[in-house]
Amino acid sequence: MKEERLLKGSVWIISGQFLSMALQAAYFVLMGRTLGSREYGAFVGVVALVALLSQFSSLGMEMILLRSVSRDRTTFSATWGNALQVCACGFVLLLAFACLIGRLTLNPELRPLIPWIAISDALFGKVVQLASRALQGAGEMRHYANLSTSVYAGRAVMAAALCAYARRTHALPDAYLWARIYWVAPCVTAAVALWIVTVKLGRPRFERLRLRDLSEGLSFSFSNSSISAYNDIDKTFLVSVGQTYAAGIYSAAYRVIDAATAPLYGIYTAATPRLFRAGGRSVREANMHANRLLRRTLPYGVLVAICLYIGAGLMPHFFGPSFRGSITVLRWLCLLPLLRVLHYAWGTTITASASQWNRTAIQLGAAGLNLLLNFLLIPRWSWQGAAAASLITDGSLALSSFIALGHIRRRERLSAQAGLTAASLGD
Repeated sequence: MKEERLLKGSVWIISGQFLSMALQAAYFVLMGRTLGSREYGAFVGVVALVALLSQFSSLGMEMILLRSVSRDRTTFSATWGNALQVCACGFVLLLAFACLIGRLTLNPELRPLIPWIAISDALFGKVVQLASRALQGAGEMRHYANLSTSVYAGRAVMAAALCAYARRTHALPDAYLWARIYWVAPCVTAAVALWIVTVKLGRPRFERLRLRDLSEGLSFSFSNSSISAYNDIDKTFLVSVGQTYAAGIYSAAYRVIDAATAPLYGIYTAATPRLFRAGGRSVREANMHANRLLRRTLPYGVLVAICLYIGAGLMPHFFGPSFRGSITVLRWLCLLPLLRVLHYAWGTTITASASQWNRTAIQLGAAGLNLLLNFLLIPRWSWQGAAAASLITDGSLALSSFIALGHIRRRERLSAQAGLTAASLGD
């Protein structure tokens, strides 16, 4: 991919990310004011549980699709068909398993939320994600950005409608009411996504799944599930021990962190197809591209951390007075965007140039560390324990990615030297 094409793709994705940030902000503010911190915390806790499990509903086929289409456009139809088959079957299994886990970990009043959230995020949301990755791999960055933004736009509209309904009728909406309409926006977006992919790339072709794709896809699933675990499972922990208020103020602050990090994610997402191609040639070449991105994005991480600390006092003005506690939470978490810059750069290089299992092992380790810290810290220190666990986890993730990438590069150099030595002896 030429530099100007990468720039154009980055502009589309970053523009979409900024629009998504605005829509997410509107959505979060409206939901915070409509539900209040306790009901909002309860809803987000269940969403986090479903998100952790939903990473396995597609077995990572979205990344297999991205990689295949990036390298060879002719593989699209078969890979697209396989991805849709896996997604449909995976959703049925996920729904059953999520309901079982819910019965073991959640209070009875929260369990009815699970099916509605699963339909939204693990079925329709996954279809949108698959379509987006296919379009990204084909270089259709405009459509990729538009699809990613559409879900947030739909949810912002639904949140505005619920807020208007609550004000007009003086009703007090709860998490269950919101869950029952939460699936509408992803459903509409999924239908549009399927139509766009068919027009732009073609129809799916259903073939027998290759074991190699399933193995690699499983590694991406473990990777994504690990990300979901160390980013969101702390909200489920807080809800499971009855701390719905703490879950609400912590989740609101964490959503601000996610929104502030979105442009960074957009840059590395736009660069992923190029990094896959560079990684197909050598780890060194992929690392060179990633380092150039890191030099451009690291100052942003520093600036955002400062702005989040200073601007934390605005939280209750936007979300409502019940979120006053989010001020302190956001100041605790303000370093996360800076840490994410580092592990985005080094982790994406590992994904693009070596087996995904290398990065997956790192992320599984981070998820395990986060689960252990949450188990030890949250019952005693509530959201402070969750915040400490998040900072330690992201810091260890960045350090582990740096060390692993150095090891992979050394291994490549030694292999190249051994090849040259064998060639010279043969001559």
